[in-house]
Amino acid sequence: MSTDNRLMIKNLQKLEHFFTITSRATNLPYAQCDETTFDDQAFLFSQEEDAADFCAKLNEDSYPSSVLRVEQNQIQKFYTGLYLTGINRVAFHNGTGFTYLPLEEIVTLKKPVQDAKTPPVINTALQLTGIYFLQELRRPGKDNRDPERLSKLREMEQELMADLVRSRFILALDITDVKGRLDLKKPDPNLKMPYLKNPSGDILQPVFSDLWEFEKFKGKSTRKLQLVTVPFKGLSSTAIPGAKGYALNPSGFNLVLLKEKIDLLAKQAGS
Repeated sequence: MSTDNRLMIKNLQKLEHFFTITSRATNLPYAQCDETTFDDQAFLFSQEEDAADFCAKLNEDSYPSSVLRVEQNQIQKFYTGLYLTGINRVAFHNGTGFTYLPLEEIVTLKKPVQDAKTPPVINTALQLTGIYFLQELRRPGKDNRDPERLSKLREMEQELMADLVRSRFILALDITDVKGRLDLKKPDPNLKMPYLKNPSGDILQPVFSDLWEFEKFKGKSTRKLQLVTVPFKGLSSTAIPGAKGYALNPSGFNLVLLKEKIDLLAKQAGS
């Protein structure tokens, strides 16, 4: 039986601000898959106290989380972010309890056109499997050697690896010092590749699942960046000399992919 939530949606749309839960494991809204409907949902609250109570329970259950206030001028961007990570529903707490609202009924979002010739604008399958895997993997105080937990993590990792192999990716090119128009068919000594270093000093090359994640990284850089797209099997051939691997979505869930793991997956996918 369907439920008429139009009044609740209008109440949500009228709010000057609301509160949500951010996962410190992914730097993205905390996501949860409904065990009955399999909807992927984020949580919104009209009252900060209710958000804080919900957040406290998550932290007690070893899901590191924090409360984020979303102002009216940030709401459209917030909803767009949910859509781009594959969230299709919000659990809205209006002070008395949760109401479950489809994202598409709250806000109108234009679906991007994607094809093999354009950069991946969205990659919801990879984003969601990455989010769920890392929310579980990065729970503090959990014994990853526990057989039941280890089995669960392996199952989630296998799903993530399958999505990795099926995906196309965006690489960043540093064209700050390039003279004129960049021609990828010709060597250019002024072309550089941005890189990151982890606390151990290892070099990691940033790689992005979609245009949204690339733009977040680009917005934080002081360099002029241009994108290029590669299939999964092409990642290894683009690796920076000396790089230990890749940092997938460094401004998001920041998943480290070691080069030897990428090489093995590419070999298995080609066999």
